[in-house]
Amino acid sequence: MKSEVSANDLLKFEQIYHDNPENSVTETRVRDEGLLEASKNSQKYKFKFNIETPKTKIYHQHDSHQCNIYAFLRVVKDVLRQNTDLNVGALDLSSNYINFYDKLEKANALYNELIDADELSLELIRDKTDWYIGSFGTFHFCREIVNKYGLAPTQNMKEVDRRYNDRLVIKLLRDKIKSDAVSLLKMSSKIEKLSKKSSLMYGVYQFLAKVYGMPPTNFTFAGEDFTPLEFKNHFLGDALEDFVAVTAFDQETLLSSYAFVPNIYLNDSETILYSDHVKIKEAIIKQLISGVSVWFSAEEFLSSNYRDGILDNEAYGFSRILDIPDLTAQQKLTLGVTTYDHAMCITGALTKNNIAEQFRVDNSFGQRGKYGGQMLMTSSFLENSVITLVINRKFLM
Repeated sequence: MKSEVSANDLLKFEQIYHDNPENSVTETRVRDEGLLEASKNSQKYKFKFNIETPKTKIYHQHDSHQCNIYAFLRVVKDVLRQNTDLNVGALDLSSNYINFYDKLEKANALYNELIDADELSLELIRDKTDWYIGSFGTFHFCREIVNKYGLAPTQNMKEVDRRYNDRLVIKLLRDKIKSDAVSLLKMSSKIEKLSKKSSLMYGVYQFLAKVYGMPPTNFTFAGEDFTPLEFKNHFLGDALEDFVAVTAFDQETLLSSYAFVPNIYLNDSETILYSDHVKIKEAIIKQLISGVSVWFSAEEFLSSNYRDGILDNEAYGFSRILDIPDLTAQQKLTLGVTTYDHAMCITGALTKNNIAEQFRVDNSFGQRGKYGGQMLMTSSFLENSVITLVINRKFLM
């Protein structure tokens, strides 16, 4: 039986609201100062670290939503600094190159699934396209793209700039694929659909080349000629293969929530290790001491103060002033209260008695905020808002 909100209910709610004078105080503060300022906690922070990886360029992703790729390239630069004599400080690697092939491979995996479908329909085309085609990814996605297509310097494939509108591009790419895929409905055999796939994929390739630029097939670097894959094999080799994702969430919670990122292309065998925060923090410190940054995915929307350069799940008291019940970290991830909405890199730490108290983070929003694009991340943020981190497995033993 459905019940309605009655006039008596409203009178009761109003009376209860006014019985607590704090409600009116909060209402006035929110109206006068805005919700962010009214919720801000007065905690003091000190941007100080005793373990730091070498500084490098702070990327600016603009509206590209390529944070996972920029954080990936930050790790790549540290690995190159360790294993080569390249001037990593002057080396700029193209995020846009990786992004081009990421979108191409997502489209390829999508078409494979549509062609394999027992009953293809407009509804299935809609749902699968919206699922596959988007700006999301992990360190593992980036590594698989680089293993197949290599790397390119930015001078050979420029980055998108502030004029780029990712939401518009993704909407139009989805529309393009949906419109093209309708042609498959007229075909009865899988063989016929497969023969059509090449022209469908060219349509995606053409779209991406017009928007992102044509990826280079070869270029000259330091006086030598390379293909992108030769460049990757020569300088990077397989140095990234020992890096694995680690999380403190239990497996069932992670795979039912974080796995909104489909296992969609090239290799679906991503290794995810499960550990506790004590061991994870110890591994982070070991990797930082070795000179390599730590890629991580996180929920940062409600826990970030970019003006002050702070990542702290206690930076704002939304739950306190709006009476939102507290939940466990596992519950928040399952409910989507915690979601993967950004990727960054841990590049430093402040330790006391070998225990990490806070971390330095490189973001990809340009030299923004109090610390020029770097941020202070609290230990509490890591425990409550970070979902996965990418660490060399030797530091997790």
